[in-house]
Amino acid sequence: MPVQAALVLANLVPLAGVLFFGWDALALLLLYWLENLVIGGYTLLRMLRAEGAKALGMGAFFTFHYGFFCAIHGVFVLSIASIGTETDLADGLFPDDAPFPVLPFLMLANLLEWIGREMPGLLFLPLLGFVVSHGLSFFEHVISQGEDEGRSAQKIMGDPYRRIALMHVAILAGSAVIIGLGGGTAVPMLLVLVALKTWIDLVQHRKAHQRRAAEAAA
Repeated sequence: MPVQAALVLANLVPLAGVLFFGWDALALLLLYWLENLVIGGYTLLRMLRAEGAKALGMGAFFTFHYGFFCAIHGVFVLSIASIGTETDLADGLFPDDAPFPVLPFLMLANLLEWIGREMPGLLFLPLLGFVVSHGLSFFEHVISQGEDEGRSAQKIMGDPYRRIALMHVAILAGSAVIIGLGGGTAVPMLLVLVALKTWIDLVQHRKAHQRRAAEAAA
């Protein structure tokens, strides 16, 4: 219950952003995108804890693959926010001449630089809320309860993709509709988006930990 309470509290920060600080759909999407980076970081810790040095190779692959996945996702977020405008916010974030091994990391750096320049507030308290929330989940489920015992680094690596596949398809689709209808700053629509994300978070949290515990016990 404390972990779920922390999860809800972390999701109340975007709610406050919409109600009191004029956040729009893009701010919400970018904050939820930043949360994916937090989840990736904790996933890497889980992989290393599960298999130690043996997970270094798989961890390096995950860092590259998940980094690329998040980079493309971030560019897509900015492209959605450009709907109905004459400016492509994602323009220039995809370096054409970068060597492939470093491409995702350059894209992530460009995205983070863009957020730091245009929406620096997202990188402080809102992001910290998700760092703390997922950190509490890590310590309760992984450290205290040994949830990943018996699971391989390869299996653990797939966990964040499951979350993104469901949650962010729903959030991106909803945001595209809101922005397309010209409601990117409409508070009622944004509150619905926050409520949808929080509900999916709670449902996925329960199901994910039930599935992992079952895998560890098998």
